[in-house]
Amino acid sequence: MKRVFCLVTFLALSVAVGHVHAQAIGDPQEGLTLAQQVCSDCHAIRRGQVRSPNSRAPTFLELATAPGMTIAALSVALTTPHAGMPMFRFTTEQREDVIAYILSLR
Repeated sequence: MKRVFCLVTFLALSVAVGHVHAQAIGDPQEGLTLAQQVCSDCHAIRRGQVRSPNSRAPTFLELATAPGMTIAALSVALTTPHAGMPMFRFTTEQREDVIAYILSLR
């Protein structure tokens, strides 16, 4: 839980450097499909999953419901290297789809 708090703090601080959009972006269904292919080895990506396969990786539900979680914060997390998270080269559309899916779990 401490790692989730650190991640949330990092993401919340990153909002200051980005523009926050009021509307959701991307296609949540496409985001789920991509998450199943790319993210599910480490993260629990569905609402009913209690634990991630990698105990250090927060569940997508934890990310979605973290205080201050925004599109901008998730965008920074998916484009900035940080400990334990491999860097993926998502297109802008893919990144927006994954973000839309994560935020749809709220």
